[in-house]
Amino acid sequence: MDEARELASAGEPEGAIIQADEQTAGRGRFGNLWTSPHGNLYATVILRPQKPARIVAQLSFAVALALGDAIGRDDVTLKWPNDILAGGKKIAGILMEMNGGQGDTPPDFLLIGTGVNVAAGPPGSAQLGPDCDIAELRARYLENLDHWYTRWQTSGFADIRSAWLSRAHGIGQPITVRFSDRIAHGTFEGIDEHGNLILRDEGGAVRAVNSGAVHFGDGAGANA
Repeated sequence: MDEARELASAGEPEGAIIQADEQTAGRGRFGNLWTSPHGNLYATVILRPQKPARIVAQLSFAVALALGDAIGRDDVTLKWPNDILAGGKKIAGILMEMNGGQGDTPPDFLLIGTGVNVAAGPPGSAQLGPDCDIAELRARYLENLDHWYTRWQTSGFADIRSAWLSRAHGIGQPITVRFSDRIAHGTFEGIDEHGNLILRDEGGAVRAVNSGAVHFGDGAGANA
């Protein structure tokens, strides 16, 4: 991500991809450490969407679809807002960072970082296995990303939202959302037309959540 930011700031065109064999300072959401041993796919794509910055976060769902389809397992589900699961275990994650832009002003550029557990992963995670060809996985992902990115630019978010919901993890299940200052419990009802998580709380009230660490099930913990 840091290398991609330097290149994008220097004018690297949209579509450039920066790949690492391993990382010594990988990061996830909220600055959390992302374990990055050799043998996995770590890549960042530079995009320059000419859309209002306020809707660019919708692309995280397009990326999830592209990556989930590239992984290609029958047990893949998509966990709000940025994880890919296989058999209920995390197999990939997405990190998006936007530079410039606000409100209706497009960003200068958008960095889309992805990490996929191919040959290794932390305890409790899923892996594709060492027989997976990383170059082929990357090619499938980029082809899929081009498809969904183009669709978002031409047709908006509705089709992406529908496709994402058809593969969503945990709809109708108990959910805990941990914010910086509080914890909310309820049921996961899906995502709205902006990509916000729809939470029905224990009193029956429905609220839209645009950020937070999410845990599915009855436990009080939360995954980033």
